Amino acid sequence: MTRNNCWLPELNEFPQTSFTVASYKEYEASLYCTYKKDFWSNDLFFQGLKVQVRKSPIIDGYEESFVHFTCKNYENVQNREPDFRRCERLHWIRKFIENYQCKARCVEKCDGIKYWEEPYKSTKRFHFLFEEERFLVVLEKREYYCLLITAFYLEYDHSLQKQLKHYRMYKKAEDVPFGGTSPETPSTTSR
Repeated sequence: MTRNNCWLPELNEFPQTSFTVASYKEYEASLYCTYKKDFWSNDLFFQGLKVQVRKSPIIDGYEESFVHFTCKNYENVQNREPDFRRCERLHWIRKFIENYQCKARCVEKCDGIKYWEEPYKSTKRFHFLFEEERFLVVLEKREYYCLLITAFYLEYDHSLQKQLKHYRMYKKAEDVPFGGTSPETPSTTSR
């Protein structure tokens, strides 16, 4: 996708054509620097609340959230596998939160970030989806802050369609007047 002065940076691709442990460790170190800069060194806010990441437990010397944002099977500490689609986009997470209201057409065929809220247990989650890039970021509201829950590339079409369905449902509900019904909702009153 061609970007013209867009807030969304290019992918941070793994630089080697052949994967070695040493080359990945170097790449992982650069990713960790990005993670620390974006989520530890510089405060990030959403709706007036500071965005925080999970700092524990520590997995192989890294915070749980860093492992989650860069690995496929991060729960299996003995066999964690890099997810290069997540790794390449790690530096997008902060940009999504900072620019989710952007209306500029700086990317061909860009409809901007689709934002919606969903109830989750006793709180709510905020979703940021850049459909054209197939990337999703999710925050969860806590009492005094927002927790960055996840961010990942939607590899499969059905996964993208599922997220778009959630977005459309949210937008449809927004359009319904308080106490009213949507045009598609049949009336329950008799005439």
